[in-house]
Amino acid sequence: MDADPNVATRLDDRSLVLQFESIGDNCELGLVQRRAGEEPLGLLRFAGAPLRNLLRGLDARFANIADPDHVRISPENGEYMVKLTKYDFTYHAHVKVDEMSAEALHKQQCRTVGFLAKKLIADLQHPSKIMLFRQNEPLLGSDLIDLRIALSAYGPSILLWVQQACPGHPPGSVEVADERMMVGYVRRLAERESVPDLDFASWMRVLRRAYVIWSHARDGRLLRQAVDPPARTELIFGAEGNADRSLGRGWSGPEAGYQWAVDERSLITVAVPGEADEYWLEMDVMPYIKPPLLPRQRLDVMVGGTLVHSFATLPRGEVGCVVPGHLLAGRPTVEIGLHHPYAASPMLVAGEADDRRLGVSFRRLALVCA
Repeated sequence: MDADPNVATRLDDRSLVLQFESIGDNCELGLVQRRAGEEPLGLLRFAGAPLRNLLRGLDARFANIADPDHVRISPENGEYMVKLTKYDFTYHAHVKVDEMSAEALHKQQCRTVGFLAKKLIADLQHPSKIMLFRQNEPLLGSDLIDLRIALSAYGPSILLWVQQACPGHPPGSVEVADERMMVGYVRRLAERESVPDLDFASWMRVLRRAYVIWSHARDGRLLRQAVDPPARTELIFGAEGNADRSLGRGWSGPEAGYQWAVDERSLITVAVPGEADEYWLEMDVMPYIKPPLLPRQRLDVMVGGTLVHSFATLPRGEVGCVVPGHLLAGRPTVEIGLHHPYAASPMLVAGEADDRRLGVSFRRLALVCA
């Protein structure tokens, strides 16, 4: 059933987080929901559910998951852990060992797990929520296909796959991959050893944008044009680009498709694309390196005089970093300082006929509202 797009933008945070159901692979969404003030019931909300184990469960419709022989209770660091051995799901019971006996908790969990498995199956068969999956490790294309096949066997679910922001995909952005799947980008995925250290703000932006897209669905199918892309200012370097008039000191002349940042520091002035809590600065770069004498380049990014990110070893290609919104608040333009302390002359390090001190060549730079 399609949601009301007018209601979508008015939902408070507590109502918003209830529109999503975690299907793995850890408890990050569950903790986002808790941070927003809600504690929904969900089989996989706090479970460690690796994808291959999830697929086995989905394919078997979670048969015998709550069988008493497959529910194990074990104390760990003063609290109980629950392992559902049939499909190798593990989660915190959120019960201290002095609050309940293991036997009583076992009986409780057998009842609860059975109920939650039936609830998840019903939610998959009659979708009224967005199913959300995240995974720290890269997801193989074949694994994603297997997950989507397994979900489609139940009904027309909408999947939101959450990844870490990267160049071209700023924090808080959501893209429609096809009529049944969205991809959302948070500032960073929490490390497995410290899941509570999550980036709540970018998670909430992803959830809200995903819900708005879902609310514009027609006949259960997502529309690519449901959400306008984030505002951005983009500069193209080189003889055919538009960056030249924005450049301050520390640049060579434009060349075919790129321009060198020279000496140790370069300055560029960028128009602020709009008001935002956070911005994403993305750059297409090629550092000047000449092993073994010059094996790497470093790039420090300063915004309004504040260091926002250091690329200790700058790679070739697209890179990105977050810029806090308060550094740009109320400004029509902002000065970005680029510090490349290992700039070197090709004449000195390689015997070439070029005495410029080359640091990093730039093809593109964009400032995006996240």
